Amino acid sequence: MEAVAVEVRKSILEGCSIIDLVEFLRSTESFKLTPLNFMRVLNEAVGIQMLESRELISMFDSEMSPIVSTAEVELQWRSTIDARR
Repeated sequence: MEAVAVEVRKSILEGCSIIDLVEFLRSTESFKLTPLNFMRVLNEAVGIQMLESRELISMFDSEMSPIVSTAEVELQWRSTIDARR
C-alpha cells in the first residue's frame, strides 16, 4: 500500500477530485478498492484519520460509487482536504 499512498499523496497535493482519486485507485491492480482500504490509504497518504474520512465514505456505496451528487461529494472532499492545510 505504501507505493499507492505515495501516488495518492501526489494526486491530492496536485488538487485531484475525489472522484478521480477513486477511479485511480479502482484502476490500480495492486490496490483492492474497498471503503476500509480507501480510508487506510487516505490516512497513510496525508494523515486523514479514519473518523474524519468516515463522513466521506458515507457518501459512497460498498463498491465506492457515489450515492449523493458529485458536487456534494466534492464539497465534502474539499472541506476535508482544506482542513489539513
